[in-house]
Amino acid sequence: MAAASTDQIKRLALRARVCGLGQESGLPEALRQAIDDADQAKRLLSEDELRRCCRWSGVEAAPLIRLQQEVPGLVDLARSALLSEQPDLIRPGGKLYPETRARACWTDCFHFLRVSLYGAALGRTQITDSEGMRALAELYALLDVPVPALLSALKHLSRHSVAAYTRLGGGDQGEALGTTLTHISNMIYKQMKEHDAAP
Repeated sequence: MAAASTDQIKRLALRARVCGLGQESGLPEALRQAIDDADQAKRLLSEDELRRCCRWSGVEAAPLIRLQQEVPGLVDLARSALLSEQPDLIRPGGKLYPETRARACWTDCFHFLRVSLYGAALGRTQITDSEGMRALAELYALLDVPVPALLSALKHLSRHSVAAYTRLGGGDQGEALGTTLTHISNMIYKQMKEHDAAP
């Protein structure tokens, strides 16, 4: 890869951002800071942070705490479902070959679910950062990310996450989590279309 391309990727990676909750003026400053801290560290909310968000939003914390513990398994289920449908993705010549490309896709799925859980704790479904999503689309185009496959993985991730949240006692919040993941998918699709249509 040329040095210029490497620099471009690094610049875009710094700008690419899914979560916009840290800038939402309707949230208390302390919660915005907690979300921003977790997002910068690319981690799930701590139990204390999650409980504080839920106290403010009125969302029940216990099912979300249990759901966070299932996140790695939920990503694994989405991966297995995608590769069951499209096994050639990770074979030589496939869009997720070699393994580093596949690993990046599963990592992105983790991050999409992570920020969706921020939204769930705050009772928010519209959680994305518009500028950050535009940069993410540019990055995906530059890296030739197989976006249709990623969106399929997200659909599986949403299905399994909603089922798990409901099973854990999330009630109607399960549907809201599905709405949030769909919102992220729709934003990726929209920004990729806009990027592809740009002169």
